[in-house]
Amino acid sequence: MTILEKNSGKNLTFSDLRSNLEQLREARVDVIVDSSDLAVISPGALQTPYIDDAITHAGVGLPSRDWQLTSHAFRQWCAKMNVPASYLSRIADWGEDIRLSQLSMEIMNVHNAVEAKPLLLRLLLDPSTDEHVCRAVLSPSYSFIENFDVLTAVFDGLRVVREQHGIGFEPGPASVSDTHMRARVNMPQLQMAADALLKDYRSPWTGASGTDNPTVFMGIEIRNSEVGAAAFTLVPVIIIQVCNNGMTLTKDIFRKVHLGSAMEMGHVSQRTMQATMELITAQTVDKVVEIATPEFLQAKVDEFMELKRPVVPVAIQTYLQQAFDNETADRVFDDFITGGDITAFGVAQAITSHSQRDNVSNDLALEMDDSALVHAEKVLAEIDS
Repeated sequence: MTILEKNSGKNLTFSDLRSNLEQLREARVDVIVDSSDLAVISPGALQTPYIDDAITHAGVGLPSRDWQLTSHAFRQWCAKMNVPASYLSRIADWGEDIRLSQLSMEIMNVHNAVEAKPLLLRLLLDPSTDEHVCRAVLSPSYSFIENFDVLTAVFDGLRVVREQHGIGFEPGPASVSDTHMRARVNMPQLQMAADALLKDYRSPWTGASGTDNPTVFMGIEIRNSEVGAAAFTLVPVIIIQVCNNGMTLTKDIFRKVHLGSAMEMGHVSQRTMQATMELITAQTVDKVVEIATPEFLQAKVDEFMELKRPVVPVAIQTYLQQAFDNETADRVFDDFITGGDITAFGVAQAITSHSQRDNVSNDLALEMDDSALVHAEKVLAEIDS
């Protein structure tokens, strides 16, 4: 198990998330090298030369090493070098003919030499093992923002919101993968009873009834990627208390892309990017104050009510089979039937319910949560057409 796998997880507490991020931060090594100085002597891996000014947990200087590319970093390298990722990943598989593995290494070596371009490599050096992982291959103009620093800056903003505006908050569920971090902050004092919205619903998890617990409340989700998979984002969320489903409001997000000035060759500076962190803190205050009002919550519940139109279960089963793979479609449909809300909004509920399950990957859960309301709207559009 790699250090990334050991420190990934879903439905984490904020304490667990912090511990995982601290361990990853201690293992990180960031270098900028010219691709022509890289070698490939193992399929799907890059060998860096000795870098005398790199800083690691062991001190200054980084010996020449092989770094195994994650699937995300592998796709990034292919994109930088204009090599078809699907083809190269297939022939780089050790299980294939050895001649194909050798061909994959030759392709990577030739493209590294011919392209001869500077690359920012985000590496992890596990201090407790000999595992060396390359988690991102980026442009030197990519100004990354660390997950740990993002959380710190956002919570500084939330403290300002609490002190100056009287809006409290509490940690919700969090997750971290090799590409993304998600952390939800709940604001339970901003709540309302949504009896008409939840009267037909029953939690597939607990069997609790929406009639007995019709509460919805505001939250905000913090998202970030240290490896070029996404921007720093603040996403308003409305949480259905009876089932803990989170309806992410992707039309109301704030996003900041990680692009900055080009960095120099060698190791990447460990500057805290204080100005960027202060900006994130200020933006958090602005976004939370914008959404943390009874009027905003009521307006969104009113929008959800527009999705409370009856649908035909057989038609929903067919729609889900077209939208997802067979296993996912079946599981979502089970949650739809169990939930008892046979409306388009019930489809959104089923999707966000399924996304919470442990066997759903973090990346798929993110995709499902962000598309839940869109799928509900598409279901109604198909009915209207």
